[in-house]
Amino acid sequence: MTWACRVALLMLIGAGVAAAEPARTVRGVVIRERASAQIPGGPIAGASVLTERGAIAVTDVDGYFAITVAEADRELTIVATGYVTRSVRIVDSLLRIELAAASGSEVIEVTGKAPEDSRPLRYQLTVDEIRTIPGAGNDILRAAQVLPGVARIPFSFGGLVLRGTSPRDTAVYLDGIEVPLSFHFGGVTSFYPSGMLADLQLANGGFDAAHGRAQGGLVTLTTREPRTDRWRMGGSIGLFDSSVQAEGPWQRGGILIGLRRSYFDRIVAPFVEDDIPLPSYYDFQVRTTFGDARDRGRINPMIFSSIDRVASDEVSLTSMFVRVAAPYRKVWGPTTLVLVPWLGTNRLTFQEEDSDEASTERFSRPTYLGGLRSELVRDYRWGHLRGGAELSSGYLAQTQINTETPGGEQAFDGQSTVSWSDASLWSELRWMIDGDRFAVKPGVRVEIYGLSRELVVDPRLNIHQRLTDQLTLRQAIGRYHQPPTPGDVDARDGNPALDSSYFDQISLGLDSELPHSITAAVTGFFSYGRKLGVQVRRPEPGAEQPSPELGGLGPTFQLLLEKQLGFAIYRENLGRARSYGVEVAIKRNVAPWFALLSYTLGRSERTDDPRAGRGWRPFELDQRHNLQIAVSRQYAKWRLGARMQLVSGNPYSPSYLIGQVPVQDAWAATLPTFFTLDLRADRRWHRCWGDIVFYIDIQNATNRRNVEGREYDDNLRADADIRGLPIVPFIGVEFLPLI
Repeated sequence: MTWACRVALLMLIGAGVAAAEPARTVRGVVIRERASAQIPGGPIAGASVLTERGAIAVTDVDGYFAITVAEADRELTIVATGYVTRSVRIVDSLLRIELAAASGSEVIEVTGKAPEDSRPLRYQLTVDEIRTIPGAGNDILRAAQVLPGVARIPFSFGGLVLRGTSPRDTAVYLDGIEVPLSFHFGGVTSFYPSGMLADLQLANGGFDAAHGRAQGGLVTLTTREPRTDRWRMGGSIGLFDSSVQAEGPWQRGGILIGLRRSYFDRIVAPFVEDDIPLPSYYDFQVRTTFGDARDRGRINPMIFSSIDRVASDEVSLTSMFVRVAAPYRKVWGPTTLVLVPWLGTNRLTFQEEDSDEASTERFSRPTYLGGLRSELVRDYRWGHLRGGAELSSGYLAQTQINTETPGGEQAFDGQSTVSWSDASLWSELRWMIDGDRFAVKPGVRVEIYGLSRELVVDPRLNIHQRLTDQLTLRQAIGRYHQPPTPGDVDARDGNPALDSSYFDQISLGLDSELPHSITAAVTGFFSYGRKLGVQVRRPEPGAEQPSPELGGLGPTFQLLLEKQLGFAIYRENLGRARSYGVEVAIKRNVAPWFALLSYTLGRSERTDDPRAGRGWRPFELDQRHNLQIAVSRQYAKWRLGARMQLVSGNPYSPSYLIGQVPVQDAWAATLPTFFTLDLRADRRWHRCWGDIVFYIDIQNATNRRNVEGREYDDNLRADADIRGLPIVPFIGVEFLPLI
């Protein structure tokens, strides 16, 4: 340790000892127990630190905490999921606390309430684990693609395809606020920086009545609390983007600020033609916290935004959304109230410049949104009663058209607008028997959809049986409705009479805590969808018959972008879907090793217009086998890791010649098996003010040119391969402050 570090630490310690006031601040870091004297343990995010009088602090993404202790406090108790609870004496104002991994031990939550097991298995990733997964590029939603039940998307494009459902069928929530866009354009990174999040939970299906408007899966992101003891700054510099974060005390509370900007377009621009569109993105976040949930309540005013732009010298497409919210939480003994009011706007802008005529034409269409989500929970010794309500409204404004020419500027608006209001009520009862060894949780959700003028009822049931202390059986069954989008019911190009669609889902899972801190889970699932909107011929004279669905990259990317870009296509509720399969997950995260195996055996099928008589066909992203293995190991100064992915090829329609005319044989073949190997290396330097972390995350390290698609080539007079991405390095440096 340098003399500067020694002086800094002595000053901090001296300040704590010299304080003669009845209360003082204790700071520290919570880490995993060392594997050896040479291999330090990693930080534990989200650990709860409690004083003897009941004050609580939560460790941040790097394991650090600050808590105010009274003169009578002699010990701190540290509780973290997956680790043995530990009490330590307060012998100093700076503490370093190591926790041992739990092996079959009981998990204890801060509230004293037992963890709720009466729900289907949810796959969880902490920010600490995300940093150990090769190929994720330190991004939380990209890391989610390593989990079971998540399909691989061509070219690593952004999106979450869960158990064979469309990307538009999966809802993503951040602190109870639904977001319209999970990834920045191209899927390079998610819309919210991972360093400002506490964890991610992924429910591939079977989620309870608390959430609706999604017939596929559910992704919930939880932001972390800002520090309230003193200001600190951090950030990162990478090959594609850079970010900066600051947090500290503000107005008797705390504030966390983040800003990120990409510059890939600026780096690549000198090496490509001017007419090649290049992506760029920005995002910013502000999250505050005030109050105490057990006193007058805790409120977290926040704002976050994401801006994406793809532009060349002639055309540009910009997609933007903003959300403002103020989540509020109040606890009265066994009763908890959560309110989430929010406002937002989405805007899509297309601009085209004509250099010959010196003119610019811009099309923009904004959407204005708002809502309130509420939840009330009452805990009892036998379980709980839980319910809530949601109200939301939206207004899709007229298309705004601006034309600039040498003669001046003209502006006019389109004619069509769309407005709607949705409402929902839900409730559930959780009943425990034999001390939570058996629990049943029936629930029901009633929703009113303004766009389709419908009232729908979704009954749901979750059951779990703890067969032994290490073995749990879970069952889930339910119905999940999803309303149409504003583009679906567009009066001009859509179908105003389109109704909602729904899936019936059932799953049976078994999860276990094995020796050596290994967790394993096996889940079987089946889902059947009805009334899916499929493209058909418009019911008007002279309307053209749409082309049959034959797959390919174009329809696949349309699936990924149709909700984000608001495509207006005439559809009718004639489609059906079915998906079934088995998911396997095995994980061990005990220093110095991290290992994760995920495997999905599944099948997903669709029917289009039944009047065409084609029957069932494969879903565009139907992948029979998906195997992923990720392993990393912490050494004294380095962490090294690798990830292997082996996935069945997507189905497609091969071409053949009848005379001189190419014809496609619908869904008659699959692409070659996809294989990739990702490598990752991290190097950490400790400084008195914090840590510097250098990482290199290499995707497709073998430079294997996988086949992502095939299309007919007139010159070859046969199908030509469309090759995937070559080797892609993610290189960056993180700055993680200590205190």
